[in-house]
Amino acid sequence: MTDELVRIEIGFDGGLIASMKLTGDRWAALETALKAGSGTVELEADEATYFVDVAKVSYVRRESHVGRVGF
Repeated sequence: MTDELVRIEIGFDGGLIASMKLTGDRWAALETALKAGSGTVELEADEATYFVDVAKVSYVRRESHVGRVGF
C-alpha cells in the first residue's frame, strides 16, 4: 500500500487502551482481522511489536490525519 502512517487507538475488553501509528499495510491487516472477528494480528509500530487478539477488541478509532511537527 503506502508508507503513510495511520494513527489508531484500540480499546480492549477490561478497559486497556493502546495508541499507535501504523503503516497502511498494517492497518489493512488489522482491518481484515477485525472484519473476520477472530484471530491474532501482528502490528509493528512505534519501535514495538504488538500481537492483538481481535476477539478482545472493543473498539478501534482511526484518525484520518496524523499530525506533523513543523509549519
